[in-house]
Amino acid sequence: MANAPHGGFDGGAVAYDGTVEKEINLNIALRLQKMLQFCGAEVIMTRTEDTATDTRSDETVARRKKSDLQNRLGLMEQYADAVYVSIHLNKFTTGAASGAQVFYTPNFPEAARLGQCIQDSFVASLQPENTRVIKEGTKSTYLLKNAKVPAVIVECGFLSNRQELERLKSDDYQAKLSFVILQGILKYREQE
Repeated sequence: MANAPHGGFDGGAVAYDGTVEKEINLNIALRLQKMLQFCGAEVIMTRTEDTATDTRSDETVARRKKSDLQNRLGLMEQYADAVYVSIHLNKFTTGAASGAQVFYTPNFPEAARLGQCIQDSFVASLQPENTRVIKEGTKSTYLLKNAKVPAVIVECGFLSNRQELERLKSDDYQAKLSFVILQGILKYREQE
């Protein structure tokens, strides 16, 4: 299952130049979907266009975001044999931070293996200088806290780092990110 978070009313993080997280997330997730399908996987997408999954469009933004997360969790619960890969972009208060990092649900031991496979793929194929380590999601990460399947959040890079932002906006780099995530998923599947 591939999750392109945010969407519609929820743009996610915004870079200094106005670049919105939701657009890049979706592009990466759609590319990943095609690659996984080419490899024979059944892929369930949380969204395939610029929409949110909330069912409370007449409510406050906070309630709409909560509804969106609950609906994504509900979709996850419908596919008990799936793995959940959520594509995100990070943002920090300074521009120094860079590189991909994976967070995993503590609810399933295999989620840490999935996260490590994806993180290793980033280092081996795209970001050899990346020294970030996978981290267990905390209770503040709703989907990871409540995950009913092995789930990871893949933070593909930092919108707050100007050099990385330029790469993240590039179609070519987005394709590379999708391929690196695919490699990690396939390595995980081989181990299972």
